[in-house]
Amino acid sequence: MTFDAFLESAWNDHGDRPREVADRLAASLHVIETPEHIPRFAHLVTHVYGEHLGLWQPGVDLLNSLRSRSAFDGGPACAGALGRGIATLQYASGDTAALESLSIEDRVHVLASAAAAFAGRSAFRQAISAYTEALRLASSGLPSGSPARRALAVGGNNVAAALEEKKDRDPFETTGMVAAAEGGLRYWKEAGTWLEEERAEYRLARSLLQAGTPKAAIRSAQRCVEVCQANDAPPFEQFFGYAVLALAQRAAGDRDAFDASRTRALQLFEEVPQDERRWCATEVEELGG
Repeated sequence: MTFDAFLESAWNDHGDRPREVADRLAASLHVIETPEHIPRFAHLVTHVYGEHLGLWQPGVDLLNSLRSRSAFDGGPACAGALGRGIATLQYASGDTAALESLSIEDRVHVLASAAAAFAGRSAFRQAISAYTEALRLASSGLPSGSPARRALAVGGNNVAAALEEKKDRDPFETTGMVAAAEGGLRYWKEAGTWLEEERAEYRLARSLLQAGTPKAAIRSAQRCVEVCQANDAPPFEQFFGYAVLALAQRAAGDRDAFDASRTRALQLFEEVPQDERRWCATEVEELGG
């Protein structure tokens, strides 16, 4: 199996079977053949061992073992990826000293990644605190093309999404949820494509709805729809934009607008390929379709 095929399979399986994938990663170091493979492998190790399993030290040990592979060339890409992954797991385990030797850019990356790991482990106050600090440090500027920008985008999305599912959020958590969604949107605009920007607008609209601010949610949902339209997005993407717009309009008490957006969302749903429709089930139910 090629490295790309191995990694694709592991990513596909990790959500449902994280422990199995962790074992697979530990037993498959032989698939790493070039220096370019190491950052991608390290990213998945950090994600699975951290966010999904909370196996902090085993994850650190596995990442450290990559330094002995023949593919490890000691260059900044390999060394940086391993250093950030190790620091993320160490910090998330409670070792705040893991940040001390890092540059500001790498601290931002580690804090944002740790925030996602905390959120995945339902440690919400730690997630919010870490992400808030990452945003603060990033406010002084990050180099163009910095991987910290993508880490902030992913971290903001993951923290917000996890908090949206929490039924008993307190005000601190609700404020943190919205701030994380806003941070995710800001940095996806810098580090992603129109697709990530559109999905980040959807995420922010969802968070704003959960925060009880439907008018602000309408504005974000409208931007989501506009990005879709500007980029000729497929029905799957447009469905979510119109669905969250309809939900925000209903929450704001605008029944006519809700009816129009709901109708368009359900029309788009009929155009979604059958194998993608399962991802739309929650929104279809919420719309009463």
